[in-house]
Amino acid sequence: MACSELKRSHITSEVLGCEAMTDMLIAMKKRTSYENFVAQCPSCGVESIFNRASDLHTFEPIAGRDVVCLNVACCKPFRIVGDSINNPHEMLIYDCYELIERKHYMNCILSLAQAYEVFFSLFFRVELLYKPCAADPNHDLVEMNRLAEEFQKKIKGHTFDPMRALFLHHMVIGRSPKNLVESAAMIAALPARPRDAQTPKNAAIEILSDAKLVPLLMKLKATSINTLRNRIVHKHAYRPTGDEAESALKETENILFSLQGRLNLQDDINCYMVPY
Repeated sequence: MACSELKRSHITSEVLGCEAMTDMLIAMKKRTSYENFVAQCPSCGVESIFNRASDLHTFEPIAGRDVVCLNVACCKPFRIVGDSINNPHEMLIYDCYELIERKHYMNCILSLAQAYEVFFSLFFRVELLYKPCAADPNHDLVEMNRLAEEFQKKIKGHTFDPMRALFLHHMVIGRSPKNLVESAAMIAALPARPRDAQTPKNAAIEILSDAKLVPLLMKLKATSINTLRNRIVHKHAYRPTGDEAESALKETENILFSLQGRLNLQDDINCYMVPY
């Protein structure tokens, strides 16, 4: 079973605010984003915005779900299908196309910077939790969840810069834990104070054996998206131009999508399970 199928297999069909229906009309026009599932009602033609947290009550991809049109003049049930199964950092990046189209350049930069931080978190979740747990014949999910809590405590105060430093450092040392015991030791060794996270020197990155990975890591080290983001969120409330937003989007896609493919990161432990 493919990873996408694994993600979809356990999703149940529910109705929001009415009893289950049969022969449900399907919404053919839809837009999905990190926060919302937007669908055009097949009965009245009006778009309904279903928030994943408030309306759908799940952050899992929607393979099939019965909903009720939010247009008060309609309120007819219909079915939504075909959600995005991208990783969160990918969805945040894709959302930026609409933000740029609507000229919400500030929000675009904020989303792109957040995409990096979400990417770093996914990387460590895969490297320190999913892979070691999946490789262990016992698949100790209880211990994995305990270590996940320990990891979150360690990085609680880490913003963009220290998370980038931890990621680059891990890539330079090139050592991944083989089991959860080694993971526990590596998590315990992570610096608790953000300022203690040291970014590797260029020379340490350039001597890595993976010729395709090196330029991506160098671009990641050089990006200043976090500086631009800070100018926006702090007291000056900087308003970037369309060119700045489009340039940042292009750079982020180039770096994160390429790293995503090179490192094969999936936010699903089932993708790393080793058959025994």
